[in-house]
Amino acid sequence: MTVCRFKFLTFAATIGISACTPPVPEAPVQKVEAPATKPKPKPVRMNGRGKVSSISLTDFFPLQQSGEVLIFDARPRFFYNLGHIPGAISMPKPDCDAEIVKREAEIKAAIAANKPIVVYCNNLLCPDARTVANHLASFGYPSSTFGGGWDSWKESGMPTE
Repeated sequence: MTVCRFKFLTFAATIGISACTPPVPEAPVQKVEAPATKPKPKPVRMNGRGKVSSISLTDFFPLQQSGEVLIFDARPRFFYNLGHIPGAISMPKPDCDAEIVKREAEIKAAIAANKPIVVYCNNLLCPDARTVANHLASFGYPSSTFGGGWDSWKESGMPTE
């Protein structure tokens, strides 16, 4: 056997044997964790103890005129800024949990004064008023939805802001 052939066979055998050995495990990488931050406290929910009902325009209008109602507009702020029912407070669906917490004192004062809470949206097909009312109910606050919404209010010739 020639020297060159012997070297080649030795090299091939070394490669073949080393291919069968398990890889050497790498040293574990230590993870550096960021300092723990306190999680934001979640709003306290009352497990749906509030009741959601509906209110008609004929029942809603006198309450709105007398100021004996707390009104929330569930439409996006852009639409609220274009026009809304007088006295309404903007409470868009995506921000409603934070707004409920922010306005907790106002909501509790309205309930203590036996003022109904009414939520409205664009029209009968808009689900946002019902969603916001359900969020209010989950915090334990009863509310009503004005199903006709902004479109019904305007079409009836009611005052707007």
